[in-house]
Amino acid sequence: MRERFALSYAKLRMKITFLQVDEAFRRNVWGESVRAIARDFGVTEGALRFHFRKGTSPKQVRRLAYDLFHVEQMRAQLSPADQKEVARQVAKARALVA
Repeated sequence: MRERFALSYAKLRMKITFLQVDEAFRRNVWGESVRAIARDFGVTEGALRFHFRKGTSPKQVRRLAYDLFHVEQMRAQLSPADQKEVARQVAKARALVA
């Protein structure tokens, strides 16, 4: 009985920790392939993709970072008065969401 429990527990146990999944996600956001990351952690590519599906994908994070960078560049080109107005509008939008 104990042997059967030990075998089933070993099959259910994660082969990668949540901290490793976070590190893998970060590395994938920075452009490293899932296959190379999976090889480093000793898991399958499918296992990493499974954990990535639970939240925002690395591709979405890269796109958001790219968009945020360009918005900050455009904001820096505005006059100080326009920058204040943008900040006011952002605060107003955040208040509506919260």
